[in-house]
Amino acid sequence: MTSTIGSDHTLVTVNLPDGVRCAIAMTYDTDMAGGYAPDGVCHGRTMPAIKEYILRLCDTAEDFGDRLHFFQIGNGLEATEDVSYLQEVLDRGHDLDQHTYSHVGLNTEDLALLDRELSRTNELFAERLGHESIVLRGPGGYENGLRGKPANQRIVLDNGFRWVSCEFNFRATADDYEQTISGPAENQPYAYDTGLVELPIMSLTVRTFFDTVMNVDRPAYEAWCAESGHRPLPDDWSKAPWTADEALDAWIDYNLRVADFCYENGLLWVVCWHPYSHYVHDPGNEALPALLQWAADRDDAIICTLRDAVEWIEEP
Repeated sequence: MTSTIGSDHTLVTVNLPDGVRCAIAMTYDTDMAGGYAPDGVCHGRTMPAIKEYILRLCDTAEDFGDRLHFFQIGNGLEATEDVSYLQEVLDRGHDLDQHTYSHVGLNTEDLALLDRELSRTNELFAERLGHESIVLRGPGGYENGLRGKPANQRIVLDNGFRWVSCEFNFRATADDYEQTISGPAENQPYAYDTGLVELPIMSLTVRTFFDTVMNVDRPAYEAWCAESGHRPLPDDWSKAPWTADEALDAWIDYNLRVADFCYENGLLWVVCWHPYSHYVHDPGNEALPALLQWAADRDDAIICTLRDAVEWIEEP
């Protein structure tokens, strides 16, 4: 059954596979974060160190028999860019979809720009990777998704997407971030009246957690971005100087507690992480194996991708 939750959107039912109590959709936005850039620009021209980290994440997932889902910005697919790492991601069985051409918000008022961003990235996926994108991740995340923006929804649909993941409600602080542990229950998938289906980002992103919630030295953060952002980390790097000492342990604990909540309540959980942020804050790659091990320890919990999840959605 479905139930109405608003004037222009309706909850949809997620039918998890038989025997599955909890499914965790592991998604990563692969952009070079504007929040780390000296010029504040976010783009998809991934530096070699992040390409290597992405493939390390794939290694980890494969050790557990799992697959990951990556969302790529189109300007990182132009002819001047090396996309062999993305081809390897696909060849190894992981999922890849688009994140617009230049990190433009899907809720933009410039509808012509949005159309160009999506259509050009679709062209590049076909030309450079021989691959079709069917799920769209919205850059930045928006509190109300695309509610109240039917024209934007139609452009997304006209560019071949039936499923979008762009709603993100959590602007937590150090004092209230634990309240977001129940986020998956409050942010399950729904359909807009246009037929586009939204799969919200259901918990804190790694970027929000480390660079906002656990940021205890804003000047140090700003100085690092200005001097070292978008450059490889030094060999002796262990943690970002602007984060609390316990930040990584707290991040792992936070995600395991969200997983416990989803398991207790029989939910799909859409995770949104970023390879660049984990490269900075988790250089030893501790968070992903901790979460994959949590799932491996339970016969009725699985790791999936958003392409898997949309197959389980009963649309109105």
